[in-house]
Amino acid sequence: MATGSLIKIGTATASGSPSTLKITGIDTTYNVYMLVVKNLIPSSDDTIGWRVTKGGSIQSDSEYDNVRQDMPSAAGFQDNEEENATGVTNATVESTGDGFFATFYLFNFPNASEYSYGTFEHVTWVTTPQLFGGAGGFSHTVASASDGLSFYFTGGATFSSGEIVLYGLNK
Repeated sequence: MATGSLIKIGTATASGSPSTLKITGIDTTYNVYMLVVKNLIPSSDDTIGWRVTKGGSIQSDSEYDNVRQDMPSAAGFQDNEEENATGVTNATVESTGDGFFATFYLFNFPNASEYSYGTFEHVTWVTTPQLFGGAGGFSHTVASASDGLSFYFTGGATFSSGEIVLYGLNK
C-alpha cells in the first residue's frame, strides 16, 4: 500500500468492562474502510459476535448473512454459514487466552441504496483449547447506510480488554 493510503478514523478501547465495543465514523469520504481488531478478551469464555451500526445505533434485526471457512489447529477445516441471523457470530474466545484478533474490509457501508458487506480474517485462542483462525464474509441485507461496527459476546460476557481501530482506504 502506498504511503498515506490508510487514514486513521478512530479507536475504541475496552475500559470499565463494557458489554459492547463500538466504533463509528464511516461516511462517504472513502469507498473502502478497514477495521483492525486487537486482543478482544471476554470476562468469561464466550462467543464473539458483531453487528453494523446505522446512525450510531446497533442493528439487531434478523438481516445478517455470513459464510466463513474456519481453520482450527486440532481439527479439519469447517465450512460455516448463517442466514437471517441477528448478528454475525464466530469463535468461543477463551477468557485466559490471548484474545480475538481480526482484520475487516468494509464495503458499501455509506451507500444508502445497497447492502453493507465485509470480509474478515481472524485468529483466536478458543476454549477447546486450540488456535482457531479463519476467513469469511458477511452482509447486512438492508439497503441503507451503515456507519460502523459493534462487537459483543453472545452469552453476556463483558470485555476485559481489547481495541478496535477504524481506517479509511484513501482513494
